[in-house]
This record gives sequence, structure tokens and C-alpha cells, in this order.
Amino acid sequence: MPAAPIPAPGESGAAEAAPGPSRPRSRLRELVPALAGLALGLAVLVLTAQIPEGAGLTGFSPRWWPEGLALLLIVLSVVHAALSWARPGAGEAPSEATRTGALRLVSLVLTILGYGVLWYFIDFRVSTVVLFAALTYLTGGRGWKALLVFPVVTTGVLYLLFGVLLRVPL
Repeated sequence: MPAAPIPAPGESGAAEAAPGPSRPRSRLRELVPALAGLALGLAVLVLTAQIPEGAGLTGFSPRWWPEGLALLLIVLSVVHAALSWARPGAGEAPSEATRTGALRLVSLVLTILGYGVLWYFIDFRVSTVVLFAALTYLTGGRGWKALLVFPVVTTGVLYLLFGVLLRVPL
């Protein structure tokens, strides 16, 4: 059986094998994140209907924050889907997935899951500082400002907003 000839650089065979930066974008690929966001927003909206209303007749009930976030997610997902459908070639095609990127993504998810477990055993302020420091490190943040000041300030803002102003038990 004769061997197939190896195409020289610049011939059509070599150009097809090499990944190029001008890879066409797929409408379906661009719609997947929008549809996932839409499904998540609808699921959160349905789940918030199960939150009991408070006894008082105030303007804010325990539902308003998750409902607001769900509606915002739905609106942004619809806008994303419409823009992806109307301009499928706009923007730059995403780069190929790498092993390092996949490991980083898995590490981020495991860190967030670990935070959920850690929060039951350690105070919100401590566990959240640890979470933000870990997420900052995993996403490339280095130095004492990124790994110490940013997590402490962000946790302080969250604690003041939810723990002090909104009186959410943390």
C-alpha cells in the first residue's frame, strides 16, 4: 500500500491541519451560555416563589433580592442570545481549551464547594477571606495587596451590606 504524500508547507493539507486564529464561530456555541443563563434564571425565579412572604407589609420581602437577580439574569441572557444570533461572527473566537485551564476551572469549583462546607464550621468573615484569597491566587493574583487587602476589604463590604445593613444572619 503506497504511503500518502506529505503535503509541503503552504499546500492545502498543511493549512487544514494547523489551527488558525480565524476559526469560524458557531451560532449554537454562542447560544449555549445564554441558554444556560436563561435556564438558571428561570429555575431561581421558580424557586423564589417558595420563599414565604413576611408577615409585615413592607416594600421588601425576603423574595425581592433573589427575584431581582433572577430577572436580571433572564434579561441579560436574552440580550446575550439576541446579540449572538444577530452577529454570530462578531468578536474574537475563543482559544482552545488547555489542560491548565481545565485544572484551574476544577480548582475554582472545588474551592467554592469547600467554602460552602467551611462556612458551617468557621465564621463568615474568616471563611470568606480565605475563599477570596484562594480564588485570587487561582486566577493569577499575586502579592500582598491582591492576596490580603482585596479579600479583607471585599469581605468587610459584604459583611457590612448583608450582616449589618440588611441583617441577614451570616
